[in-house]
Amino acid sequence: MQTSKATPQPRWRLSEERTQRKWSQQEVADLIGTTYVNISRWERGITRPNPYFRRKLCALFDKNEQELDLGGGTRFSASHAGEAEKVTAGVASTDGASSSEAIPDGALYDSAIPLQPAFTLIGRDNELSQIKQRLRKGGSVALTALNGLPGVGKTALSITLAHDPEIREHFRDGILWAGLGPHPNISGMLSRWGTLLGVSANALATMRSDEEWAKTLHAAIGTRSMLLVIDDAWTVEEALAMKVGGPNCAHLVTTRFPGIASHITVDGATVIHELDEHESIELLKKLAPGVVDKEEKKATDLVHAVGGLPLALTLMGNYLRKEAHSGKSRRIGAALKRLAVAEERLLLREARAPVERHTSLPTETPLSLQTVFEVTDQQLKEPERAALYALSVFPPKPNSFSEEAALAVADCTVETLDALSDTGLLESSGTDRYTLHQTIADYAHFALVGTRFSASHTAAYEKLIAFVISYVELHKKDYELLEMEFNMIIAALEAAQEKGKQAELVRGVNAFAPFLILRGLYELAEQQLQQALHAAQHLSDRHGITNSLLHRGEVAQKQGHYAQAEAYYQDGLALAREIQEPERISALLTNLGWASSKLGEFAQAEGYLHEGLSLARQIKHLERISDLLEMLGSVAG
Repeated sequence: MQTSKATPQPRWRLSEERTQRKWSQQEVADLIGTTYVNISRWERGITRPNPYFRRKLCALFDKNEQELDLGGGTRFSASHAGEAEKVTAGVASTDGASSSEAIPDGALYDSAIPLQPAFTLIGRDNELSQIKQRLRKGGSVALTALNGLPGVGKTALSITLAHDPEIREHFRDGILWAGLGPHPNISGMLSRWGTLLGVSANALATMRSDEEWAKTLHAAIGTRSMLLVIDDAWTVEEALAMKVGGPNCAHLVTTRFPGIASHITVDGATVIHELDEHESIELLKKLAPGVVDKEEKKATDLVHAVGGLPLALTLMGNYLRKEAHSGKSRRIGAALKRLAVAEERLLLREARAPVERHTSLPTETPLSLQTVFEVTDQQLKEPERAALYALSVFPPKPNSFSEEAALAVADCTVETLDALSDTGLLESSGTDRYTLHQTIADYAHFALVGTRFSASHTAAYEKLIAFVISYVELHKKDYELLEMEFNMIIAALEAAQEKGKQAELVRGVNAFAPFLILRGLYELAEQQLQQALHAAQHLSDRHGITNSLLHRGEVAQKQGHYAQAEAYYQDGLALAREIQEPERISALLTNLGWASSKLGEFAQAEGYLHEGLSLARQIKHLERISDLLEMLGSVAG
C-alpha cells in the first residue's frame, strides 16, 4: 500500500534558543564545528544530530535534549509515524562524525532563500500569476527568465514565488536558490547544492569541472520535482552552469541584462516593468503612511521623479518613515525637500542585514541607487560609459529619442548603442528609438557633471543644441516629426538659454515658433520668443529681431490682441525695410493688413495688403500671393 510522505516537525525550542542569543545559523555551526546547512536541517526537523553534536548543542545552550527538542522521539506528525525511518537513497552524513540518523524523504528548502518580504508585493499580482503559470506548465516554459531594470523588483518577485504555498505544493521536493551577482563563486554554490542534495563529501571532493558538477547534481536531483532559482545572473555561462534540474524541475532566472534573458529562454523573457503612479503611491503609503496622506502632491512628484522604480520608492519610503517618527512637520518638510533633489535620491543609503544583502553589491556596501547602478557602470567599456553619460542630456522616460539623435549627441557608433542596450541601462522604445529611465538618467547626469567628465558635459549639450536646431530648421513644416520630438526640442532650447548659446537660441526659437502657434501653445511661444528677442538684441542680429517680432505679433493676433500685434508688426517692418529683406517685408505687410482690418482700419489694411502682394509677386511666393488675394477680397467685401 502506498503511504504519504513524512512531514518534518520543526524543533522550535532549538531555533528559539539560537534566536534569543541573536546568533545566526552560521555562528552556531562555527561554535560546534559543523555547517550551517546541518543547523538548518536540525531546526526544521529534517534530520536529527548524532549523539556527538547533541552533546555539543546541549553544552552550548546549557539545556538538556528534551529542552531543545532533541529527544529520541520522532519529529513527524502522527499520521506519518510509519515514515520516520525512511532514508533517502545515496545520502551520506555531513556531520563530520558517524551517524545512524534516518533522513526522511521530505521537501528540501534551501536556507539561502531570502526571508519573505514584510508585506505583500504591490502591483505585481498579474506578474506573479503569469510566472506561476509558466513555471507549473513544464516543458520549455519551465525555464523562465525575469528581466528588467536594476531595482525594478526581480529578486523580490522571486523571493515571493519561493515562499508561495502553491509553488511549494507543486514543486513538492523543494526549492534551491543561488544568488550570483557580478562575481559569483559557481563552484562553491554547486558544492553547497550538492551537500543539500545529499551528495557524499567524497564525491564532492572529486569534482574538477562545471560539467562534472552539472552531471552529478542532475543525477542527484533525478526525478524530483524542484524549483531552482538563479538570481541576478550577469553572464549566460554562469546562468547555464546552475541549470542542473531534472525533467520534473523548473528554473527561474533573474537578470538585468536583456541579452541573457532572451538567450536562455525559448519563448521570450518576462519583462518586469516599473510601477504605475497609483501602485507607487500605494507603496509609499505602506512605507510612510503619515507622510503620504498629508503630502500627497509632493509624494506624487517624487513618484514621477523616480519613474515608479520600486527600489527608489522603498528607499524613499523607509527614509520618510524614519524622519516622520517624531511627528514634527519641520522634519518631514526637510526630508521631502531633500528627496526633491536628484543627487540626494541617488545617494540615499540603507544598511541591510548580511542575509538581505543585494547580490550585486560587495558585503560592506550599503544599498543605494548610486551603488546599484555603479556596479553595472563599472562593467562598461570607456566609449560605452561616455555615451551613456552623454545620453543623459535627453529628457528621460517616458520621453524617447531617435537613434539619429543619440548618435549625434553621444558621438558614438551603433555598436556602442547596442552594447548599452544589452546592459539594460538603455531601453528600446519602438523602431530606432531609445529611452533612459529617470533614475538612470539622474545617475548618468550626476556622473557627467563630475570633474572628470566636465568637458564632456559641455560638449554633450552643445551637440544636442546643434542637432536640434538643424533638425527643426530642416523639418519646420513636418508637424508630426516636430510633435514626436517636442520635449527634446524644448530641452535643447532651454539648454541654449542656460548655456548662453544666443545665436542658436534665436535660430531655434524662430524655426519652432510656427509649430507652437499652430498648436495653440501661445504662452510657451511667447516665453520662448521673448528670450529669442532679447538674445537677438544682445547680438545686434537684425534678422533675428525681425523674425522674433513677426512671430510675437502672430501670437498676439491669435489671442485677439490686434493692437499689440500691430505694434510688433510695425517695429518688425521698419527693421525689415532697413535690412532690405523682401520676403520678411511681404510677410509683415500681410499680417499688418489682417490686424488692421480687425481693428476696422480697412483703407490702411488694403494699402498694406496691396504692397505685400506686389512684393510676393516679385519674389514669386505663390502661397502668399494666394493668401493675400483672399484677404483683399475679404477686406473689399
